[in-house]
Amino acid sequence: MGGVTSKCSYAKHRKKTKELRAKVLALEEEIKEMKRVREHEARAFERHAAAFASKEAEWEQERRKHREEASKLGKRLKEEEDRIRCLEDEMAASRGDKEWFRLGTDYLVEHMKEEQARREEAVEKWKQLYLAIKTELDDLIQRTRQGERLYLGDEEGGTIERLQKEVKAKEETAETLRSRVDEMEKEACKRDREIDILRQSLRILSNKKRGRIGKNQLRDLH
Repeated sequence: MGGVTSKCSYAKHRKKTKELRAKVLALEEEIKEMKRVREHEARAFERHAAAFASKEAEWEQERRKHREEASKLGKRLKEEEDRIRCLEDEMAASRGDKEWFRLGTDYLVEHMKEEQARREEAVEKWKQLYLAIKTELDDLIQRTRQGERLYLGDEEGGTIERLQKEVKAKEETAETLRSRVDEMEKEACKRDREIDILRQSLRILSNKKRGRIGKNQLRDLH
């Protein structure tokens, strides 16, 4: 009787041990799968971080290039403004010379056209740079939000925090560029108004010149 009881107890113990082993194996497989997924996500994140670092270097190079172009454009504008002032002074001192007045007017009109084209080109470049950075930021923000749902550990949390700071920095850069574009557009509008005033002044001078010529011709006839 005791042998039968002992045999049944051993069978139950063996069955329970087998079930526990099966659960342990299943749990180990689940852990392996979780590690595999985590490693895959970590590699993907590293690729995104490397791509972002590369793009950041490109942005910095592009910004440096545009700053240099803006500096050159500013110098050219100052030189041309100085030339215009000198030309206006010479025109004012030589109002009796009709040919000189015509040449000066033609030069000013041509200069206005060239200046307008250069200004529009500079504004367009700043706009393109701003849009490119904004597009990259939108993509990076989307990936960051996805990463927040994937990474929950302390180390990954620190990485997400660092990435969020980088995103904020890039948003500030984009905002600065947008402000620069708005400023250049305002400067363009101001310059257009100055050109309109200059054109009106030229028309007034031209009308006065024609009026004086007409009076002189009438006196010659008498």
